[in-house]
Amino acid sequence: MGKLKMRQPKLKTLIVDSLNDPAGTNIRERLLEAFPFEDSGKAFDGNPVYVIEPEISLVSSRQGIVFVNGNLDEEFRADRSVFISRHYAESGIPSLTAHFTGNFGKADFGGNPGEISKFSPSLLKTYMQDLRSIAQDITSTYNITLEATHHGPTSLNSSILFVELGSTDTQWRDVRAAQKISEALMMALCSPKSFNKCAVCVGGTHYPEKFNEYLFNSEYALGPIVPKYALEYFTPEILKQILEKSDQPIKNALVDRKGLGKFKDVVLRILDDFQLEREYA
Repeated sequence: MGKLKMRQPKLKTLIVDSLNDPAGTNIRERLLEAFPFEDSGKAFDGNPVYVIEPEISLVSSRQGIVFVNGNLDEEFRADRSVFISRHYAESGIPSLTAHFTGNFGKADFGGNPGEISKFSPSLLKTYMQDLRSIAQDITSTYNITLEATHHGPTSLNSSILFVELGSTDTQWRDVRAAQKISEALMMALCSPKSFNKCAVCVGGTHYPEKFNEYLFNSEYALGPIVPKYALEYFTPEILKQILEKSDQPIKNALVDRKGLGKFKDVVLRILDDFQLEREYA
């Protein structure tokens, strides 16, 4: 894979993987192969920290990826953290996914109950656009999709984005797919874009085809996705968190009209109370 011409990012960035995660370590190895990371001489959780000075650090943890917190804030003081991870789905469909983290209700897989992490809509959109462009030659094999917001970590001071490779061991160890992810990620980090129109997404399924369409085919950058199965936890407090934890203003809501179920009236009332401009997907 050719070297990426990098423009140094202005934001301090942390890329995190877990040594227990074969997809994360696969992506990490591809990053180290293709980009000018150097051993910093420092360690995190007993593992070397690699850097592209002065802004990007690549760290590995011995914890499960959704439970990594440690001393990340204190040691790195990052503006944004990207977690490179495996994606698992019972369907086994080969997928390249991305999502923000948070728990609308209880916290079975890391983070805190009822807590949404900080997030960057423009970074998510940039990464997904770059990924679809770079991975065109494997899209006949892999589905490129957003996921609804779920799992931890949730309490870092930096924004958090998960980028994932799945959905079985075969894909987790796919070097070519990991190369595509690593290249798209570095392109997004080092050639940042900003999108002015941002929306929270409400309703629909965990793999939200309607919101994928908006992400790729509209001017919208997207914030957290609250799927139908989590709408019982969609409260004014949750929406307030979402609006406060974005690194850019969110003034719009995209609503899956057919994906609200019995919570339709409650959801629409909450959105109206926060004076979000509504658009139906």
